[in-house]
Amino acid sequence: MDDIDAITKGGTQPTNKRIMWVEDDVFLSDIIARKCKTNRCELLHATNADDTFTMLKNDTPDVIILDILLPGKNGYEILEELKKNDATKNIPVIILSNFGQKEEIEKGLRLGAEKYLIKATLTLDEILTEVNKVLIENESENIK
Repeated sequence: MDDIDAITKGGTQPTNKRIMWVEDDVFLSDIIARKCKTNRCELLHATNADDTFTMLKNDTPDVIILDILLPGKNGYEILEELKKNDATKNIPVIILSNFGQKEEIEKGLRLGAEKYLIKATLTLDEILTEVNKVLIENESENIK
């Protein structure tokens, strides 16, 4: 069974990956940090745009999970900067937000997000399964 089959038959979660989580909610960040540690993933946690871009100067994550409502620049502004920068434009970005309006989702995807997930509708395991799907799709595209 290959990785894609594993995902469609019950889901898998990322292991041994570097995940950047851009989220200002400390409680949520603590939960994801524990889950990532269980999966042997390294979590890079940023709470705002300045932290995000400072960390990206030294570390390149396999994926970025990005909230929209952040202090200072919002997630859309961060996403635009990521996709305009040669050093970060190929890092897959998943928006994870409570904004679920069609216009918000379309805007995130138009700006370059791989997926747009709504926090309130998913469990942490489901979020990580979606992260893993994006990682596998991205690896497949890089092989071609």
